[in-house]
Amino acid sequence: MFLKAISMKEKERITSGGIPRGLGRDGLVLLSYGFRPFYLGAPLWAIATIAIWICATNGWLEVAEVYGQSAWHAHELLFGFMPAVLVGYLMTTVPNWTGRFPLSGRPLAGLAFIWIAGRISMLMVAETSAFITLLIDWIFLPLFAYFCLREVWVARRIADAKPILCLTSLALINGGFHIVAMNGGDVGAWARAGLSVYILLITATTSKLIPSFTNNWLAQAGRSRLAPTSRIIDRFVLIATFLAAMIWTFEPFGPLTAIMALVAASLHLLRAARWFRPIILRSSMIAAMQVSYGFMAIGLLGIAATAFGMLGPLAAIHLLAIAAVTGMMLAIMMRSIRLHTGRNEKFSWCQWLSVPCLLIAASLRITADFIPGHYAPFIAASGLFWIAAFVFFLGDNAGLLCHVQRQPGRQPSPPTRINMR
Repeated sequence: MFLKAISMKEKERITSGGIPRGLGRDGLVLLSYGFRPFYLGAPLWAIATIAIWICATNGWLEVAEVYGQSAWHAHELLFGFMPAVLVGYLMTTVPNWTGRFPLSGRPLAGLAFIWIAGRISMLMVAETSAFITLLIDWIFLPLFAYFCLREVWVARRIADAKPILCLTSLALINGGFHIVAMNGGDVGAWARAGLSVYILLITATTSKLIPSFTNNWLAQAGRSRLAPTSRIIDRFVLIATFLAAMIWTFEPFGPLTAIMALVAASLHLLRAARWFRPIILRSSMIAAMQVSYGFMAIGLLGIAATAFGMLGPLAAIHLLAIAAVTGMMLAIMMRSIRLHTGRNEKFSWCQWLSVPCLLIAASLRITADFIPGHYAPFIAASGLFWIAAFVFFLGDNAGLLCHVQRQPGRQPSPPTRINMR
């Protein structure tokens, strides 16, 4: 009788180990589900970071001089913006895998505050307080890794602990990045290592994510499903990408790097061809996912071209970081926000323009390396298109993140379990 008296709202707020969880119905909508503050904070910081970078490159602003402006720029994209998107994504998938309620309310606000404090601390790095300020930035990833480990351990889902390895790797690489940057060293290898983690994570995740979302859309459009995915191809793609990324991290030049990058790019193109159908261009989100994934292969070809001396050392990094990784993150965020707010996909100019602006930003950034005499204008133009991409994203999604609460029984609910591992 007592159990029957518990309302659904109270059931959703059951605590586990003293940490409130559930789909919060009280308080700020922004803190009602773990992905919301990070899917809002990440694009806002992406805009702020590049705006600051444009001002710094033109001499209008001095930022993180002790750390190094270029190192700060790379760090804040690889270990500031991208981890926020990753954490937001895992805030939806970890409860999905473990069957436990998601984090919400004050604990979620505390985690978001630590991420924000890290961004502020990186703007205030000084020799006298470097250890404290860098520690504030560094602690975010280990803390969230601990939360994920606790969830899978309590739920006895140790097989779902793979994301913890990615979070731990990023935390270790972030620490190495800090040490090298503060000693005035070359952070290139650490930047390539951090980017490689995202490349491998996307390579593994998209093997199920893109076919699943594409098939769902094709079914709604009354079209036949994609051919079943090949696990053999998926394994070869992951292994080849892992080898190419590891070799590239430690030795960006040379024939071995070029060969492995070409092999990995060919396998990515083969897999992308199996997923693509012209009709998916009618869906801005599915098209964005598949086009961004296509740039994974283009970025790997860029690594091969760099290894042969045909491109500058930063070209492949920007192709992969902007077009492939960030493009995929934007597409996944757009899809995830609608999935978890109970909103169906509908035509929106903001959706259609967001990822194309990002691809233009990547193209302009690569072009800047080929025209040294006009480097600064191309960098500024690239940055403005980057900013436009996230302004369009926020124009379409900020309201959903801050104000729209999914109402059970009135709007479409997310599937009970989507395997995105």
